[in-house]
Amino acid sequence: MPFLMALASSVLYGVADFLGGIGSRRGHVVVVTAWFQVAGVLPLVIYAALAPGITRPEDMFWGAAAGLTGGIGVMLLYHALASGVVSTAAPLVSMIALTVPVAFGLVGGERPGVWPLVGIALGCVAVMLISAHGEPAAVEPRGLGGLSGGQRRMDFAVLGPAFAAGVLIGLFLVCLGRVQPGSSGWPLVMGRATATVCVFGLLFARRLPLRPPAGTHAPILGGAITDVSANVFYLLAVQRAPMSLIATLVSLAPATTVVLAQLVLREKLGTAQRWGVALALVAVVLLSRG
Repeated sequence: MPFLMALASSVLYGVADFLGGIGSRRGHVVVVTAWFQVAGVLPLVIYAALAPGITRPEDMFWGAAAGLTGGIGVMLLYHALASGVVSTAAPLVSMIALTVPVAFGLVGGERPGVWPLVGIALGCVAVMLISAHGEPAAVEPRGLGGLSGGQRRMDFAVLGPAFAAGVLIGLFLVCLGRVQPGSSGWPLVMGRATATVCVFGLLFARRLPLRPPAGTHAPILGGAITDVSANVFYLLAVQRAPMSLIATLVSLAPATTVVLAQLVLREKLGTAQRWGVALALVAVVLLSRG
């Protein structure tokens, strides 16, 4: 069950990343991220009110730390997705994010076994292959960004935020993984509230418009619902299996983002990306042996 929950979390994170990137192409990334955080508060409050568990002060602390790192990390991720090729930016962020919880888990004494360790290595290779450039689309809807696929190549302006987003999202996975088994859903609410305050503080500091553009409403709502669902599945999974394994599975989320980019934005998969998806499937099988 932990690995099924981790896979569900991975797919949902991939969908949320894709929708967040689409919303950030239609509106300012800080405005979109701020309302993305707000839209996820109510579903988490409902979950916390219905889910059994114990609310400990230390769990609330780790929830707040996860919200702080995750809120800023998601904002930088959406900036990278809005500025670069979606099928490249998302895997790059996940490749960086993957190393943080895996390193924390192994240094903390996790010993998942030989085959799961091979799965972790294959997962890293898979993410790197998926991050290879696909063929740019010949025609792409201008309403989704106003640039052709060939104009959205990764450059330094995208690599910087993508690297920072990867580190912060990796720390988010570590902090959320420190929430103890048997905890209630309120640490997740605390994390969402912390992220909301953080991003809205940045929004007001930069004097940006408060209302999101009309074209961002659907991506914001859809992204928020899938993101909070992914958070719940990740928390339940990481409390039942080693963080190094669960985080590797969750970090395969770009496979979903890449498929959606191919179907919706007409971004073509290259040969390396196809091999990356195949290796990701092999990695899932090996990780499940943990």
